[in-house]
Amino acid sequence: MQDFRKQIEEDIAEYAEKYSSISNISKPEWAFNFWVLDKLFSEDEQLIEEKIVDYDDKGIDCYVWHEDMKDLYLIQNKFYSEGTNLSVDYVMNDFLTRAIGALEKGTYTRSKELQDIYNKFHQEEDFHIYFYLYVTNNSSKTKSIMENIAKFNQQNAHNRMEAKFFSLDDIQQTYFDEPLVNKKSFNYTINTINKGTILNVNNDAYKMTQALDAKYVLTPVLTIYKMVQAAKKENYPLFDDNIREYLGGTGGVNKKIKDTLNNPNDRINFFFYNNGITMIVDDIGSEQMGVQGREFEVFDPQIVNGCQTVSTIYDALSSLPPSSLDKEFENTYVMVKILKIPANDGTLKELYQNIVRYNNSQNAITEKTFTAIANVFKRVQAEFEAKGFLVCIKQSDKYTFTTKYKTPTALIDANKLFINRFGLDELTKVKDFVIDLEKLLQVFVAFESTPLAAIQNKSKLLKQNDNMNKQVVEFIKNPLVTSNDLLNLYLLYLRAEKEKKTSQDGKSPNPFYLIYCFSKYECLGDPSKISVKLSSKEEIDKIVKKYKLTLIRYYKKWVSMNPGKEYNDMIKSQVDISILDEEKDGAEDLLALGDM
Repeated sequence: MQDFRKQIEEDIAEYAEKYSSISNISKPEWAFNFWVLDKLFSEDEQLIEEKIVDYDDKGIDCYVWHEDMKDLYLIQNKFYSEGTNLSVDYVMNDFLTRAIGALEKGTYTRSKELQDIYNKFHQEEDFHIYFYLYVTNNSSKTKSIMENIAKFNQQNAHNRMEAKFFSLDDIQQTYFDEPLVNKKSFNYTINTINKGTILNVNNDAYKMTQALDAKYVLTPVLTIYKMVQAAKKENYPLFDDNIREYLGGTGGVNKKIKDTLNNPNDRINFFFYNNGITMIVDDIGSEQMGVQGREFEVFDPQIVNGCQTVSTIYDALSSLPPSSLDKEFENTYVMVKILKIPANDGTLKELYQNIVRYNNSQNAITEKTFTAIANVFKRVQAEFEAKGFLVCIKQSDKYTFTTKYKTPTALIDANKLFINRFGLDELTKVKDFVIDLEKLLQVFVAFESTPLAAIQNKSKLLKQNDNMNKQVVEFIKNPLVTSNDLLNLYLLYLRAEKEKKTSQDGKSPNPFYLIYCFSKYECLGDPSKISVKLSSKEEIDKIVKKYKLTLIRYYKKWVSMNPGKEYNDMIKSQVDISILDEEKDGAEDLLALGDM
């Protein structure tokens, strides 16, 4: 039985090739530590090796330290096949006792950094230790082990310690849906002229049903500029929860924002022209009089609406001499709506998501935009980018990628083996490696279902809870399917597009039909065969040649059997399997005779 270990093993094999200079990287049980820190914790690949203390490790294989949040993760990893199990004694002693015992005594010698972290922070009130155990099978997750872990958590809650056990299924879910990131903490002071330019919406005073405090503040644009400046300096992700991010300063709306800010006579009206900014924060400090007027602190802000406004303010003011900003923008304001939703309040999670959604309901934000940023698609985006291809899931991604990759060098270094194998050497510019998410999902549907389903249901692929959306998500999460399988399938589509453009009629082969033929005849509907069948340039060329000829013949036969109908009628119809089978056999006969 194949399972999610296939993806892990594929990634581990790539590590061995990519990081051949790292000691032990060729050993799967050691490399699994690297995989966990890379894929589940998003640690910097260049720094991972020093976080791995496997071998004579006193119950720790690797660790992660999130300093801003004061969270320490002590991790044990078991690269086990199904049927290799753990004992309760191992979990309770080796996993949960030895490591913390050595750190408490100050005798942990495998990592000076880890011991120093514990020594420095363990007495702080917000310091937490998480014991995470990852096992690459499902048989180890027994009832007795889980009961003992639950008991440990109950007994150690006051010590700020918590243990979690991750089976292979749990690892897969975390990989797609819940990767941990190093959250940073960031506080900033918001100011305004006086108390009269702050509207405090206290939920108790206004008898609100939601436990949500809010402030509407007439804020100097200079304050917003300096907040972005400070966030950039501290590498704090101010726009993590924004649905759009920055689309660049050349679009119509952004250009008008910038023109207003650049106009000394008109910038005073900026407040009246602009819809303002929505900011969700973890906490709001008390108001007080300061040098710049009435002020208060916001903790861990997220700009969830108004990214274009904020980014254009930063862009415009950055282009001017810093010494002139105070005078030039002393009377330029923007409305900021600040909503307090603590990150640790699970009861407000849905409210948080709805605020993001409804605050972005204008400006051509469609339902599919919200569906596209699901974690499963973020995972596809991250895996494709590591292989040199850029999947756009947000409206802003094309701008973000072209800003990030000024030249295609890094992308070509990562993807050259792929593009050479598929005969796509003409892809040489950054824009050539940009992939539209909907198009990618259509390719998956053509493999899983039919060309007609791929063509007709494009609008449903990013419609939340629609069966088509569920189908493509299930395909991506299928343990038989790896990130290389997904990319290989898309590159076969690109190769088919190339063949279509150079064909005599400019129509054959239809790329979705070729993907369907590949699935039906080469893989027999089994996605685990995708990369095997596309493992060499020679095999890919043979497949493309065979099904290009098949589909040319299919089109001619279909039209002859459907008088008065043409190509567009054909692709809007279900595949006629009897014709396809016959023309596939005919194409194989011709190729065998060397007639083509």
